[in-house]
Amino acid sequence: MTTPFGEWLGVEKAVFEDSSFTLSLPVHPQHCNRRGVVHGGVVSSLLDMALGGAVINSMNPQEWCGTVSLSVQFIRPTRGQKITCRGHLTGRGRQIAFASGEVIDGEGRISATASGVWHIWPGHPDGLPPTTDPPK
Repeated sequence: MTTPFGEWLGVEKAVFEDSSFTLSLPVHPQHCNRRGVVHGGVVSSLLDMALGGAVINSMNPQEWCGTVSLSVQFIRPTRGQKITCRGHLTGRGRQIAFASGEVIDGEGRISATASGVWHIWPGHPDGLPPTTDPPK
């Protein structure tokens, strides 16, 4: 399972596990700058998807969530043929959830970390009923 944006970005695999979510991305030239380093926006997007996935995994089917804040710390350049991103649920209340995660580069080292906050609604914030139809 991945989002339409994740599919567009090229996310290869996404796996829910208990209170975590892991995804991987094969790195292509469009993901990198001229020096072969994965763009910060790509890294931030992957972290938002992974941490958000961990939050979604903790929710009831009728609940909805939205990212309130995401703080990304870039530790070293992200390089390699494939990168992996993991998100972990670190706390959950009725209307708020907290998650953290990391990006593992192609050399097996942590290249970025993140923490974030998500607001949780009991239903769609606009009052629309839940749907199983994929976004168009």
